Amino acid sequence: MPEPSTPQGRATKRRIVVAAAELMYARGVSATSLDDVLAASGAGKSQFYHYFASRQELISEVLSHQLSQVLEDQGRFALDTWEGIAAWLEGLVAMHETARDFHGCPLGSIAGEILEEGWRLRSRASEAFTEWESSLAESLEKMQRSGLLRRDADAATLAEAVMAILQGGYLLSATKRESRSMRSAVQVAMSHLGSFRPTS
Repeated sequence: MPEPSTPQGRATKRRIVVAAAELMYARGVSATSLDDVLAASGAGKSQFYHYFASRQELISEVLSHQLSQVLEDQGRFALDTWEGIAAWLEGLVAMHETARDFHGCPLGSIAGEILEEGWRLRSRASEAFTEWESSLAESLEKMQRSGLLRRDADAATLAEAVMAILQGGYLLSATKRESRSMRSAVQVAMSHLGSFRPTS
């Protein structure tokens, strides 16, 4: 569906997406009904179908919203420095230790639930992770240009590896309801990245 043409329409659509994202992250995609989303957002069914062609389109918008939130949080750190990367990774652990909700990755937990929802949603989830990885890869490339990361390092492969490690940590922490697994994953990710520091 095209974007609403009025500020009020855009605000209403965003309210629905944000409500859906919060519910799906906390409860799960399958446990979140359209009625739940409408009640939480204060919107009516006619408004929903004015802005979304289907529930799948809403989930796609939720994935985009979660990605934007992840990138916004990540943007608070200077990921083109070793200190910034360490602070970002430590922040991921701190999120688990302070929230204590253990819902997993804001993006990955939702993406993992929709693998059987059809190729369009799988494709959107894949694109979202690729965008996240690309953002990290760009920072690693900056580190290469500034001499902080070895020239022979493949930034894209490193970013994908870090993402895979972190997603494993998110999943284990959510399953075990503790933050130790996430801290272990963060330490492994930092160690792997650190192995590509220049030696001189």
